[in-house]
Amino acid sequence: MSERSPVTSDDLRGAASLVAGSIRRLDPDLWEKLAYGLEWTRSHTVAHIADALDFYSGDLASQVQENPGSVGLHYREDSVEAAAGQIQFSAGVLAFVAEATTAGVTVYHPSGMADAEGFLGMGCVETLLHGYDSVAGTETEFDPDDELCKRILGRLFPWAPQDTSGWLTLLWATGRGELDGQDFLGETWRWHVELLSKWEGNIPRA
Repeated sequence: MSERSPVTSDDLRGAASLVAGSIRRLDPDLWEKLAYGLEWTRSHTVAHIADALDFYSGDLASQVQENPGSVGLHYREDSVEAAAGQIQFSAGVLAFVAEATTAGVTVYHPSGMADAEGFLGMGCVETLLHGYDSVAGTETEFDPDDELCKRILGRLFPWAPQDTSGWLTLLWATGRGELDGQDFLGETWRWHVELLSKWEGNIPRA
């Protein structure tokens, strides 16, 4: 495996800023319409981003070693502005917790025991991909940084091609798009949240 750059707390903050800015540009009449490819409204989808980030923050901060049996916070589906602000707030909290976590510590996640970088990567995926779900099919521009996407891929999807567009590859890896030379994953996609040393070299599928 080639040398890679890690996912950082600033990457998560940047992803949150991108998504918050994009949803603030949404046509308000679309806010309670279904998100792209989902059975959730856009308001519900965006609220889920903050829910997930806070769930990750809580688990990482408490360093749980098994399923805590909790589901984290649940934000009500609020205005565009309130939801955008909540994403940035929740991303900031997770970034701070990750920065304070000792290197090498791994914490329970349903997909495996993840370190701080793993949680940052998952936070970026939740933020960027559900942000995409919320604005896709509208006139709102959404263009994540290619290098950021490649850092996420390197940590959570080490089987992903490295010579393709980072964003298009991340869409493929999370079952949202096709990629030349690769099978479409759809709902069978999975990520690798455990330490990369534990990856067995295959593409996990549901």
